[in-house]
Amino acid sequence: MSFEQFDALVFELVTVMQFSILVPMVVVWARRRNFSPPVKVLSLYVYISAFFALSARLSAIYLHNNLLFLIGFNVAKVLLLVAVYRLVLTALRTRRLLAIATLAGLGIVAASFVLGLPRAVTVSRVVQCALLAGFALAYLEQGLNRTDNRRFNGDPIWLLSVGQLIYSAATVSTFSIEIVTLFKGSIFNTFSALSFSLASLVFNYFLTLAFLRATPGVPPRLVAPNVESRLVAS
Repeated sequence: MSFEQFDALVFELVTVMQFSILVPMVVVWARRRNFSPPVKVLSLYVYISAFFALSARLSAIYLHNNLLFLIGFNVAKVLLLVAVYRLVLTALRTRRLLAIATLAGLGIVAASFVLGLPRAVTVSRVVQCALLAGFALAYLEQGLNRTDNRRFNGDPIWLLSVGQLIYSAATVSTFSIEIVTLFKGSIFNTFSALSFSLASLVFNYFLTLAFLRATPGVPPRLVAPNVESRLVAS
């Protein structure tokens, strides 16, 4: 397979990845009445993702520059999942810490505009991965203190967190390869697109599972009251 054929194949994969958001969107339409409040907020992601994917593609075609839409998606994803995790994280100190981290991360993204839009896209994606990996780890750690007998694979936010960790790991690994090897040019751009597409497909898979396994009731508290008191007081 020539590089041109591989590049064309990756382009098709990017298209498949962008259209893959339609799968969780259909599940949202079919099962929205079964969602708990946090999952209802999470369901807005399918519309945000579809809007920015379509806008970025049209902007690339007609304006030859879709960088602002890429930044906008990264920021919007962070803000939406902040709202989701604030509804499910029980420790007040953890919620405050993540709120501070979010404000700091958005400040870094804003400051990165002085470096130019291409660098700002990279910064916004790294900030997104770092913040959302932090949210996911906080929720997974909270699940270790769970007092009910619910299985983790039936918890929508647990599934979301696993998908986000995989996405963040793949994204940061891709940037690490670029920095360490100073690997530039069209070959790296194709490899980067391949990595991001596969990571996004994995995230959309876990997102779909989250919507499929969501239940209508508000999930029970995942941390016992005495454990939460100790966390807040410490």
